Amino acid sequence: MINILEKYLNKIGVKSYAELTSEEKETYKIWEESISGRKLTDNEVKTFLEQELDIAINKMTETNLSQEDMIFRKMEVKFIRKVLGFLDGPRREKELVEKQIASQL
Repeated sequence: MINILEKYLNKIGVKSYAELTSEEKETYKIWEESISGRKLTDNEVKTFLEQELDIAINKMTETNLSQEDMIFRKMEVKFIRKVLGFLDGPRREKELVEKQIASQL
């Protein structure tokens, strides 16, 4: 099965990846990553959520927020903190098990 990038190369008369210029190879890699779907790591998600948490907390300090906006911001902060806690669960679980095992040594 020929993938879409190979079809594109064939259409423009390029027989192999090696024939591309360095700039074209870079574009090819970007396209290939986009098509295959970049996988997010837990750390990337955690970093994103921490940034969003900072933004949400800063928005809560704005003056003249309506009661509806304040309720929304509080729920936003609470939700982000819950997701961060969920992502941190495996690490905490590992530490707990390690402590339990160490205490029995």
